[in-house]
Amino acid sequence: MRTLLRVFVTASALSATSLVFAQQPIVNHGKVTTAAPDQTLSAVIDGFKLQKDTVWIGYSVPVVSNFSVGWNSNRIDYLEGNGESVVTEPEENKHSFDHAIVLLRIAGGAVVKVQLESPERELDAGGLHFVWLNSVNADESVRMLTDVARQNSAPRLRDSAIFAISIHQASSATNALLSLTAPSNDLELREKAAFWLANQRGHEGFVAIQNLAHNDSDPKFREKLAFDLTLSKDPEALDELIRMAHEDTVPQVRKQAQFWMANKGGKRVTADLRMMATNDPNDQIRKSAVFALSRLPGDEAATQLIAVADSSKDPVVRRQAIFWLGQSNDPRALDYLTKLLKQ
Repeated sequence: MRTLLRVFVTASALSATSLVFAQQPIVNHGKVTTAAPDQTLSAVIDGFKLQKDTVWIGYSVPVVSNFSVGWNSNRIDYLEGNGESVVTEPEENKHSFDHAIVLLRIAGGAVVKVQLESPERELDAGGLHFVWLNSVNADESVRMLTDVARQNSAPRLRDSAIFAISIHQASSATNALLSLTAPSNDLELREKAAFWLANQRGHEGFVAIQNLAHNDSDPKFREKLAFDLTLSKDPEALDELIRMAHEDTVPQVRKQAQFWMANKGGKRVTADLRMMATNDPNDQIRKSAVFALSRLPGDEAATQLIAVADSSKDPVVRRQAIFWLGQSNDPRALDYLTKLLKQ
C-alpha cells in the first residue's frame, strides 16, 4: 500500500480523529489514516481490494449547486450500523454544502457500498480502518464510480454509484451518465442514468435526454424518458414532451408523453391534448389524450372533460370523457352527469 499512498496521519484505534484538513470529517471508533494518492483513484481502490480486512475510504468532491438533501450537520452516522443516528438540530436548520463526502466500503476484494455524506457529518467507523484521501481528482472519482456502476448488478450499489456521479460538479459527470445510457447497457442501468441526467445535470443533461428521445431505438426506454423530462428544470423540457406526444412512432410512448405533459404543462398543453383527443387517427391515442386531460390541475380537468363530452363526435372519446368525469371531485362534473341521466 506504500506504493499507492503517501501517509500523513494515523490516529489510534477506537478514538476520534481531529480535523487535520478542512474537508476531513470527524471519525469516531476507528483506525483513521489520512493520505494522498500517489496513483489514480482507481489504482488506490484496487490496492485496498487486495487487503483481507474491511476498510472505509472517504474523500471530498465539489458538487452541483442545486444539490441538497436537507443534511443536518450535527448528526452521527454509524457506518457499520452499530447505533442509531443522533439528530441534535431542528429540521429548519438543515442546509446544503458545495462539497460532499464520498464514502466507499471495501470488503472481500470489491467495493460493496457507496455512500454520500455532508462534510460536517460526524461518522462512526464501527472499529474499522478508515482512510481519508486528500486531493482526489473529481474526474478520477467520476471514472471510478462509473466503473462501479457498470460492473455491478446489485441495484442498491449501482444506483448509489450513479447518484454519486450525478452530483459531481465536474463536467465529466454528464458524459459519464450519458455513457451509461448507451444501448449496450441493460435497461435498468440506462433508465437510472437518464433519470439523474435530467434531475441533476441542468441544460446539458436536458440536451442529452432530448437527443435520446429523438434517436434511441428502444421504445421502453423512450417511455421512461417522458417522465425524466418532467424532472428537468430546462425551459425546453415541456416542448420536448409535447413533441414526443405528437411525433413518436410508438403509440405507447406517445401516451406516456401525453400523461406527463399534462402533469408538467397544465393549461399550456390543453389545446394540444384537445386536438389529439379530437383528431388523432389512432383511437388509443385519442382515448389516452382524454385521460391526460383528466390529469390537468385544479378545475381545468373538469372544464376540458365537459367540453370534450359535449363536442366530440367520437362515441369512444365521449364515453372516456364521461368516465373520467365520474372519477372527478369537481361539483360541476356531478352536475353534468346528473343532467345526462335526465336526458
